[in-house]
Amino acid sequence: MDIKKYLEEYKWVLVFAVVVALAAGIFAWQGDKYSASLALTVSRLEAQNTADYKYDNYYALKAGDEFGNAVVGWFKTPEMAQVIYQKANLALVEPSLGGLSRAFKAVKISPTTVEVRFGGASAGEVKAISQAVIVAAAEKADALNSFSGQGVAFSVKAGEPVIINNSADIWQQALLGLIIGLIFGLFVKIAGEYFRE
Repeated sequence: MDIKKYLEEYKWVLVFAVVVALAAGIFAWQGDKYSASLALTVSRLEAQNTADYKYDNYYALKAGDEFGNAVVGWFKTPEMAQVIYQKANLALVEPSLGGLSRAFKAVKISPTTVEVRFGGASAGEVKAISQAVIVAAAEKADALNSFSGQGVAFSVKAGEPVIINNSADIWQQALLGLIIGLIFGLFVKIAGEYFRE
């Protein structure tokens, strides 16, 4: 078996696979190096005092559930992303409305728990963003509470963020790109030889 002969015959397949691997690695490298998840707990601060109506606990839960939906909605707006980045003293990641709307992904896990996911270039940046998320959400809740004329108030509290280092993904993406490039390159070479005959 002559390895040199095979390398000569399949050199363009190898070149194509390496180019795909490099492209996949560069694409992965340009993304967020760190990902974070932050759990926000939304709760009603006080129950309404009613002498004749005994279902306030039920309505408190319903109101908390609806307030959770409002919190999720906040993180879909460019305004919230802008406020968070300003509070974290960071430049905006994507200075477009669509990019800002996608900077944070918020999902309601339960009526009182909202998970917020986001990314950053370093662990310090992600921690700064986490603190800014907590402050911005609490301020937004306080602003709504002050506008409520019925004495109904909500609070937003957060635990510790879970931060994951994505650096290993760069090598995984490059390896995956190499494998896909080899498979596709071999397929094109074999198909080309088949149709030439």
